[in-house]
Amino acid sequence: MIKKTLILLIAGSSKRFLGKIKKQFVKINNKPLFIYTLESMLKFKFDNIIIASLKEDLNNIKKIINKNLLNGENISYVEGGSERVYSVYNAMKFIKENNINTDFVFIHDGVRPIVSKKEIKELYDNVVKKNAVILASKVVDTIKKVDSKKNIIETIDRNFIYRAATPQAFNFRRYMMAMEKYMSDVKYKKRLGKKIATDDAEIYSAYAGKVAIVECSSNNIKITNKEDLNLFLNLLQQKP
Repeated sequence: MIKKTLILLIAGSSKRFLGKIKKQFVKINNKPLFIYTLESMLKFKFDNIIIASLKEDLNNIKKIINKNLLNGENISYVEGGSERVYSVYNAMKFIKENNINTDFVFIHDGVRPIVSKKEIKELYDNVVKKNAVILASKVVDTIKKVDSKKNIIETIDRNFIYRAATPQAFNFRRYMMAMEKYMSDVKYKKRLGKKIATDDAEIYSAYAGKVAIVECSSNNIKITNKEDLNLFLNLLQQKP
């Protein structure tokens, strides 16, 4: 039987949210935002769940999860890092060092609450075949490339442009190998390690092979600012 592990990232510092409360803990209908995300993901069955969070928030997150989820999910907790990629690496290392039986990992941002069971199922069906797949939404705007003075130098063909989202799903063994190579390069500041990778597909592509996409709804937004939160509230009210 294929084993699947969800890695949920709740370690953000919310620098761009500009509020007194970190965005993942903002309450909507008396429920923290990250719980909406976790509930959306748990519409699909995972064998293990790894929560990555800042050390200062771990106890609070455990209390919130224990209060809101009573289905006996197999949840472990790891300390997140200063950047998203380090939180993912800590979770991947935890899986490896604790011999957690998993074939595939699904890595999801804790502040992306709008993802459907259908999308996750399609992601699963594809990752089993292709080893590396992410959700992404098609760009509908006209995209312009500019120079250093903000003069337009090119109009990009939007037929080939997608907005990366999460979950991003990978063969665990292959992605663990890619992560270890990336972290080694970070140490020596070479190859991709010269900069901070902003998503997992970037790392897999650089060290392990091709990454496919599964098209998802443009509603699969990451709550980054107050405008995003208002959009989520509007979408929530539209649900039957």
